[in-house]
Amino acid sequence: MNVTGRDNSDSLRQLEAEIDGFLRGLDHPIVVEDGAELFDLTVADWRLALEFDKLVFEAWNDVHSIIRRVEGIAYRQEGRLGVQVRKQAGRETTTMELRDRQWSEPAGEAASPIDRARFRRQLLDALAREYPRWRLERVSHRSDREHSFSAWYTRGWARQGGTAWAFLGLREDENPAAADAVLAFGLIWLDWLRNRAERITVSGLKLFLPPAAVEVTAHRAAYLDPRAIRVEIWNASSLTSSSPPARVDLGDYGNVQTRLVPRHERQALVDRHRNLVRDLLGDLGDGLDMVPDASGRVLSLRVLGLEFAHIEGDLAPRVYFGLDGTRQKLGEGNRAEFREFVERVTRLRSARSQDRSHELYRLQGERWLESLLIRDITKIDPALSPDHVYPQVPAFSGPASAQMHRGVIDILGVTQSAGRGMRNRLAVIELKVSEEINLPLQGLDYWLRVKWLQERGQFKEFGYFSGTELSNEAPLLYLVCPAFRFHSTTGRMLRYLHPSIEVVQVGLNDQWRDGVKVLFRRVLKPGED
Repeated sequence: MNVTGRDNSDSLRQLEAEIDGFLRGLDHPIVVEDGAELFDLTVADWRLALEFDKLVFEAWNDVHSIIRRVEGIAYRQEGRLGVQVRKQAGRETTTMELRDRQWSEPAGEAASPIDRARFRRQLLDALAREYPRWRLERVSHRSDREHSFSAWYTRGWARQGGTAWAFLGLREDENPAAADAVLAFGLIWLDWLRNRAERITVSGLKLFLPPAAVEVTAHRAAYLDPRAIRVEIWNASSLTSSSPPARVDLGDYGNVQTRLVPRHERQALVDRHRNLVRDLLGDLGDGLDMVPDASGRVLSLRVLGLEFAHIEGDLAPRVYFGLDGTRQKLGEGNRAEFREFVERVTRLRSARSQDRSHELYRLQGERWLESLLIRDITKIDPALSPDHVYPQVPAFSGPASAQMHRGVIDILGVTQSAGRGMRNRLAVIELKVSEEINLPLQGLDYWLRVKWLQERGQFKEFGYFSGTELSNEAPLLYLVCPAFRFHSTTGRMLRYLHPSIEVVQVGLNDQWRDGVKVLFRRVLKPGED
């Protein structure tokens, strides 16, 4: 059942009743998206409601929240319901799954058009042909949340005497998020095997991937520590005997060609619209942030990271206000409504908010944290300079795959005279407010881009770090998250990064909205565990 258009109110009510009835019939409902559990609905708050002819699902707890526009049912089976949803500002629908915690995937069940069990047989047949003297053991594609094993992948090891290597295979038609996270899950699997293999040396990891997953994975794998791990990537566009997997040369990867949007273009956009914002908002404009988008043509107006309006156009600027799905163009007839909306956002989007369950408080947690840190970056490390802090820096990869994801660095900074290591050392700062298994490798993506730009002197050329002589030392990588929201595998994955990458892991208090406090700061120096 698909629901589109504003005239389908009866269908939307029917859809609402079906989803609500399904959830309330479960013993222990949870929300799963991209293979990860987001919420336990027995302890989190949630609601499903019709708003402005749209069906909206929300879930939240003290740490994070989601809001999804529900558009239809993807599938329904005993104990689980796949719901077609659209994320805020998202252009494409994705599938969010509502399921009972006790539900387990039946053996051989198809999660996509290509059967996982069939892929497993094809992969094992290909490995048996390529490595006839190796025994293929511990093979599975079952999910195991306790050990962070995903059903997206077929995993196992090949053993010969006292030597073994881990392998992970990915089907071409799996969830796109599986391609982005495959190296992370491969490292977790390898680490698990090494910790349990008695008198057997697990020398490395072989990944058998569809073409769409090769590039992003190879760029990351090129910057793993060769002393700690040997990684091979095989392009498995076919697993037949006539067209076997082809090994990828990692020497061709690791240099992520990148381009910047000139700083002066983004600043000029802010300057052009400054008077317009002042005329529209007066004193209400105090404390808001004006952030150009990646193109440098649209100006986002935000309160603590939440966009409440944006401005398009130069000669005849057009202002749009509201949240995603309810935005409207500002005109003479709705100026009072606009000011009332901004006043409500300012009142509710505050650490002292009287309604912490309101969506204006809950939405865009990472952007809220970012807005606090750019005001005083020394809160996470006194070594960082407060004079050169750049949020949401566009850094577009050249011919790289679309899966080299967002192209926007959360925060780019630099150390000051008392900084860690050499003076004026670049710092790449990646923020999360919820558990993210792929955090170290997402941070690595941006580190690779910044390193490429640094080596070519492009930051000065594009107007960044004016008046500062940047160090030639490799950038620092900061991973910042509430202390209890780092994934349990983060520390293990950091051990496998290349020695040239110095990581600063910063754990914050969970109530960071009330004031950012650092609970711990760990530095993983090159060559150390």
